[in-house]
Parts: sequence; structure tokens; C-alpha cells
Amino acid sequence: MRYIFALLILLGCVSSSFSAQIKGRVVLGNEPLRGIQVRAYADLDSSVEPLAESALTQADGLFQLDLPEGFVALYASSADGRYFAFCGRNPLFAQGDSLWAGLQAIETSTAVTAAYADDYSAALEGVVTLGGEPLSSAYVSLYLDVAEDLKGQGYRLSAPTAEDGSFVFDGLPETDYFLVARKRQSAARVGPLAEGDMLGVYAGNPISLKAGIMTKVRLPMVVRQPSEQTTGLPDRPGSSTLRGLILDSSGKPRGGLHVFAYTDPVIGHQRPAALSPKTATDGRFELSFREAGTYYIGARQDYGDSPAPGELFGLYEGRADHGLTINPGTNEPIEIHVMPISLD
Repeated sequence: MRYIFALLILLGCVSSSFSAQIKGRVVLGNEPLRGIQVRAYADLDSSVEPLAESALTQADGLFQLDLPEGFVALYASSADGRYFAFCGRNPLFAQGDSLWAGLQAIETSTAVTAAYADDYSAALEGVVTLGGEPLSSAYVSLYLDVAEDLKGQGYRLSAPTAEDGSFVFDGLPETDYFLVARKRQSAARVGPLAEGDMLGVYAGNPISLKAGIMTKVRLPMVVRQPSEQTTGLPDRPGSSTLRGLILDSSGKPRGGLHVFAYTDPVIGHQRPAALSPKTATDGRFELSFREAGTYYIGARQDYGDSPAPGELFGLYEGRADHGLTINPGTNEPIEIHVMPISLD
């Protein structure tokens, strides 16, 4: 009896430690990819030990991961290092057994180095490609860490890639960087990616740049595909929630707007502390915060750069400084009124 009791406890521990399951497929272009191992990580740094690993994919490209519940980032590679794959919706929230995730693979290449004129700083240059061809008008971001899930413009944001897909960063401090490229159909520099936008994650992240050295890389991109299973959130949800309604000047609900929150009353071009998906036609929004505190809140149609003339924009008017104290848990709903930006 004592043995059976101990066994039941052990089984209970096993089932509770692996309370989530992710299934999915790895593809190269439109074709399933064989011989790929998918790994789940606690964040978007794939250079550390994974939380879970799949068996190698077969001809159908399918994989399965059993892992603890929580946020995970999915990356994959072939044993010979020829292929690298990532999920364009990293990080995902693994809960239960209902999550399906697609990973898109690219062919890897080796970085090369050359002497750089400045002995006290480093440089990085490269070519962004799509389907093996150079891609112009993409933006490349350098991040110092993965604390913000490799979102926003990062430590440095490149100029749009040239016709030959090239980009360059000069005068960089010697350290490790995470390299990501994006091209939005809207031509915006920053903001959440939509279906059909392009994304590239460097297979060698984090890349170590050395003073006096120019490092040259090739950065393939993929087209973000539709997904039936996504939270639609551009950020990880937090434990505090604010709900409300966006109305226009006539009092009608307005869809197609983001609600944003900053910790600084002077709203600049930094990444907001919280950002909602676009509102539906009923104008209702839900904004999630990782920490309680005072935030300065508003709504707008676009994301990134300054609001343009004609863009719907508005700030929370409950206080003169547009601030709102967010408490732990669920907060009282608010209304935000928007109107077109005018330069008059």
C-alpha cells in the first residue's frame, strides 16, 4: 500500500509538471520539413537550455511538445545546422492541450568577419532576403536582451534596407546582440505585425560583436501566415486588466484603434508599457498590465511615429494629465474619446 501511495504521488508530480501540450508543423516555404527538432524556451533567447524538446519531425513536419504551463518561445533546427525555424508569434502561452503552432524554416549561413577601422567599436552589416532574393525597405533591429520579447525598435534601428537588401550598423559597443528584421505592408517602422508582413530572426542570436571587427551576415525572412489560434495581443498579458470603450466625437463606438499606456506623462517615441490589439466595431478594448501603478493612457489608429493629420487620436480625460491609477486585478472601465488629428 505504501508503494502504491508513493507511486500515485509521483504520477501526480509528473502530470502537474507537464500540464501543457503544443502541437504543430515545421515548413520550409509551403512544404513540411523532415529531420527538425523543435525546442521550447522560457524566453526568446534560444542559446540557453530549453524547457522541452520534440522528437525529430518526419515527412509530415509534425511535432509535439509536453511542457509546463506558461509563456514559451519556439525555435527549431536540423541536426546538421542547415535549417533554423521559429514561430512568428513568439512568445506563446501554453495551457492545456489546445495550442497549435506553426514554425517557418530558413536556410542558415555562416557569418564572416573583416577588419573594422575603429579599434574601440564594432560594426555589423548584412543582407536581408526573402525567398533567396534581396529584400528592400525592411527594418533591422538590434536588441541588447530579450526582456521585451524582441519587440519595439530596440537598441538600434536601421534605415530601410537598400535595393540590394543591405543594411549596416556602425560604431557599436562590443557586446552580444539579438538581430531581428521586419517589413510591414503598411511601411511603418515599428508596430505589431499583421498577416502578410515579413519577419526574420537571425539563427545565430545572440550574435557577439567585437571591437575592431566588421561582422557580415545574411538574414532571410518569412511571410507571417494566418493563424486561427492567437490571442491577438502584441504583448504578454499581465495580472491587471483595464477594459473600456472608444467613442468618436458623435458618441459612436469606433473600431480599428489601439489603446496604449505609458509610464511617463510626456508621451514620446519609446515603446508603450501596454498596448491593446485593435478594437472591433463595438469599440470595446481590453488592456493588460504586468504591474500596478500610474499610467498615461490614450488611443490611436496607428502605432509608432507621431500621429498623422486625419488619424483618430484621443487621451483619457479622467485626469488633467491623462493619468490613471491601475490597481491589481480588474479595474473600473473607462471611456476614451477620439477625433481626427488636425494641424489647424
